[in-house]
Amino acid sequence: MTMSQLSAFPFFLCLISVLAATTSTTSPASPYVKIEPGDPETNVIISSPHGGRVKIEGGWTRQQGSLINGKCEFDPLIDGPKVPGKCKVITVPDHNTQELARIIRDTIHNRTGIQPHFVASDLHRSQLDPNRRRMEASQRFDVAEVAYDTFHGAIDNLSQEIEANVGAGIVYDIHGYVKYAADDWIMLGYNVRKEDLNSGVFDDHESSIKSMARRSDYTFTDILLDPHISLGGIMEGKGLKTCPSPSYPKPKMGILGGYYRGGHITREHGSLNGGNVDCVQIEHPPTMRGVDDIGVYGVEVGNAIVDWMDIHYNN
Repeated sequence: MTMSQLSAFPFFLCLISVLAATTSTTSPASPYVKIEPGDPETNVIISSPHGGRVKIEGGWTRQQGSLINGKCEFDPLIDGPKVPGKCKVITVPDHNTQELARIIRDTIHNRTGIQPHFVASDLHRSQLDPNRRRMEASQRFDVAEVAYDTFHGAIDNLSQEIEANVGAGIVYDIHGYVKYAADDWIMLGYNVRKEDLNSGVFDDHESSIKSMARRSDYTFTDILLDPHISLGGIMEGKGLKTCPSPSYPKPKMGILGGYYRGGHITREHGSLNGGNVDCVQIEHPPTMRGVDDIGVYGVEVGNAIVDWMDIHYNN
């Protein structure tokens, strides 16, 4: 698709009540983003950025960026050198993660009687990646830009509702990975660098759960690694191999040592830069996202989240 075609590609816009309630009155809402507000007393947002399957026929497909003066440029109007291995874009979706996110949400609802908020992108990752900055995410494709703004605007507005109604809360950003499949563990991303976890020296300074950590009477190390109060420890207690956790406090302990600390959503919508809504990116291995396992697995993850929140958020 040429850039002239891209700029002329029509918007597919839909203003329905549930979207209008959670997006700016001056911005159009996208029909390719699911926004399902939960109960007023919820302190949880479940987000699913990479599980969408919808491809807009004739729409722009995200391309490798250009490396210019050592910096990646993803604007398709900027023509620069394409360097192998640099400025890559991932266009493969996280298989079954939107379905997994719903199971986790339903489990939290069943356990607590309170329905969490839910935000999901339905666009295929080849056309939109909400877990990147806007230009890299959408590359000027107008439909993707509207979906991007709708997705992030919804999380912003729902976070404001949580702060107004409850005081503090958290976003669980649901992902799946393939690259480090041999490790076969859940990766909990608190925006703590892999190198810092491997060294054993880390604090909450750059964490996406800074708000909770600074309200807590527990040390940050215990919040991440204690067998009884950390999310990793609680997941391990339910038979879920997890990093970081008491058994695997360091990513280098894995077969491949793979670890994702969290992406744009974690940093943008957590408490790194203020506010009282935290964010944890949860990366799920491919073995737990198949049709035979996802139901039981998702319930266990949801139960672990409720147990962890009872310690740190619901008291």
